Amino acid sequence: MASKLLYLGAAIAIALGAAALAIIKYSGFVKPTETTPRIVLVNIDSVLEDQYVWDVVKKLIEISQRPDVVGVVLVINSPGGTVSATETLYTTVKGLNKTKYSVVTGLAASGAYYVAVATEKIFATPSSWVGSIGVVAILWPDTYLYDLPDYIYTTGPMKYHGRDLLDFYNDVERIRLNFVKAVLEGREGRVKADPRVFETASIFTASEALEMGLVDEIGGVFDAVRDMAKKLGLDKYVVVKLEELYNLSRGAPRLSVDAKFLMNSTPFPIFYILPTAVQWNIQVEGSSDATQSATRTEKPYVVLDMSHVNMVPRGFIEILRAELARRGYILVTASTEPQLVSLLKNATALVIVNPTRPFSNDAVTAVVDSAARGVRVVYFYDMRASAVVVISGVSYIAPYSLYAIFDPLLMYFNMSGLRAVYNYTAGQPQYVENWQFVATRPSSDWHMLRNVSKLILFTPSAVSTNAPYQLKVKGFVFGYGMGNYTIAAQVGNFTFIGTVRSFTPYFITMGDNWKFFNNVIDWLVEERTITRPSRQYASGVVYTN
Repeated sequence: MASKLLYLGAAIAIALGAAALAIIKYSGFVKPTETTPRIVLVNIDSVLEDQYVWDVVKKLIEISQRPDVVGVVLVINSPGGTVSATETLYTTVKGLNKTKYSVVTGLAASGAYYVAVATEKIFATPSSWVGSIGVVAILWPDTYLYDLPDYIYTTGPMKYHGRDLLDFYNDVERIRLNFVKAVLEGREGRVKADPRVFETASIFTASEALEMGLVDEIGGVFDAVRDMAKKLGLDKYVVVKLEELYNLSRGAPRLSVDAKFLMNSTPFPIFYILPTAVQWNIQVEGSSDATQSATRTEKPYVVLDMSHVNMVPRGFIEILRAELARRGYILVTASTEPQLVSLLKNATALVIVNPTRPFSNDAVTAVVDSAARGVRVVYFYDMRASAVVVISGVSYIAPYSLYAIFDPLLMYFNMSGLRAVYNYTAGQPQYVENWQFVATRPSSDWHMLRNVSKLILFTPSAVSTNAPYQLKVKGFVFGYGMGNYTIAAQVGNFTFIGTVRSFTPYFITMGDNWKFFNNVIDWLVEERTITRPSRQYASGVVYTN
C-alpha cells in the first residue's frame, strides 16, 4: 500500500512538475541556460518614427547575432508612421536571420501592417483591426504653386522644391505601390482579396482580414509562440520579452501623434499612417486678403461665400479674382449668413466653394430666390481637395477634405449623392493616369464646354442629378463600379462643378482647364436682367422694390 501511495505521489509530482515546466517554458520566468532556445517578443506599440524605430532596429541587429535566439514574435499595436521609419523597420525585419511571426493585438494599420508582412505568419486577436494599405501626404506650403520670391536665388528650376508638383503626386503613388508590392510579396499565395482592396485603403476586422488572406490565423501571442515552436521542432524553450533580454526600460506606448511632430520628423511629408491617429489641429486660413471689402460696391461685384467655414484654396481665389477683374468685376466676401443675404441684393453672381457647415433655411431661401431673380450661382465642391490649412501655425495644402458634408442647398436643385471618382487602376506612370486625376474629352453641347477638347481634372466628385446640361467622365466609384459619372451640371442659374483644385495655379494649365473656367466666369457675368428682391428674411434684412 505504501508503495502504491509513493508511486501515486511520484506521479502527481511528475504531473505538477510537467505543468510547472509548461508554464515556465512559455513564460520565461526561470533563468535559462546559454543553450536554451529563446523566442523573443518584440513590442511594436507606438507611432513609427525614426527615434522609436532605430531603438528597435538596434536590438534586432543584436538579436541577429545571438545563437540562443531562434525566433522573434512582433506584438503589434500601432497606427503606422513615417515612410522612412516604416521602411527601415520593414527591411530590418525582412532581413532578420530568425523565424519571424507577427501578432496583432489591437491595431496593425498602414505602416504597422507593412512591417507585419515582413514576417512569415500573421496572427490577429479577435477584436483587432488590420489594413489601411495606403499613403497620406501633406503638400508643401501654398508657395509651391507660385514663382519663387525675388530674394531667393537657385541654380536650377527644381532646386527650391526638389520635385515638380505633378512628379510629387506620382511619387506618392509610387510609394503606395511599394506598400502594395510588399503585401503581395509577403502574402504571396495567401491574399484572397479583390485587388480593389489596395485602392480603398480600408481597415478590416480580424475576421475580415482572415477571410481576405491579410492574416493567417485568429489568435494571440501564445498561439503564435506554440505555432513557431512546433515549426522549429522545439520541446524546451523560453519566451522572453525584448526588454527582459536586454534589461531595458520601456517608454509609454504612443498610438496617436500631433501633425506638427509628424511634419518635423521627416523632410518628405508622406506617411504610412492611419489618419485618425493624427491630431491635425487644422484651422482654415482666412482668405479676406484675396478679396475686396464687402462694403465696396462701386463696381459690379460677385460674392464669394465664406460664411460656412468654406475650404477655399488661396490659389483658386487669386485666379477667380483676376478673371473677374479682367471683365470689370470685383470679388467681395460674405463672412456671415446675414452678410451673404444682404450682399445678394445687388450681386451679379455668387461663388460657393467647399462649405463645411450646412446652409440654414434662411440662407438657402436667399440663394434660391437670387437664382430665380437672375443671379448666377456656381457651387464648386471637392470631396478630397481642400484648402490651405494651418497646422500649428504653418500653412499647408491638405490633400483630403476633412469636412465633406451633405448640403441642403444642393438638395434644392435636385443634386445629391456626392461620390469621389477615380481612375480604377492606380500605379500608372503618368499623373493623368494616376488614381487622383481623371482625364476626359467632353462630347456634350453644353455651352460651358465651348472650345474645350480635353480636361484633366484633379480629384473630381460626382453628383446624382437630372439637370439638362451635364459633364460626364468615365471612371470608377467604389461601391458603384465603372461608369459615366456627372462631375459638373447646370440647371437654370445654378451650376455645380465637382472639382476645385483643377482651377488653381499649376493644375489650371493642364489640358483645356483654363478654357472651361473662363467659360464659367463668362456665364457668371453675362449681361442679363436681374430683378430686385422683395422678401424679409429671419436675419432681419428687408428687401423692397
